[in-house]
Amino acid sequence: MKQPAMIKTASSGLSRPRILMLGSLLALAAAAALLATQAQAQTTEPAAAASAPAATPAPPVVTYYDPKDLERAFKFMDKNGDGKVSRDEASNFRGVSKHFDEADVNKDGFLSREEFDNAMNRSKQP
Repeated sequence: MKQPAMIKTASSGLSRPRILMLGSLLALAAAAALLATQAQAQTTEPAAAASAPAATPAPPVVTYYDPKDLERAFKFMDKNGDGKVSRDEASNFRGVSKHFDEADVNKDGFLSREEFDNAMNRSKQP
């Protein structure tokens, strides 16, 4: 089978595939420019709202670990299945035993699931 000949334009000497590639790049650049101006237009606030004192929003609750992973880890540490991790159960886990007192907010000598989750997610905050 015969290969199609490269077609060159008379004015620039560029081949058809190169012209198509350049056209695609120009179209992408134009689309990016349009999206950038739309994003900027959406983020600007009206003058009245900008001059009014803004209420401080509550910080969003951010979880850094998947709740299912935390549940699996907690159940793994909770050897007797009583729904809490004692200091003895945590002793086999260096990171947990090292920060046990910080995580045990109510100072009952055990980590509840909630205390464990909060401590783990707090440890990963930026």
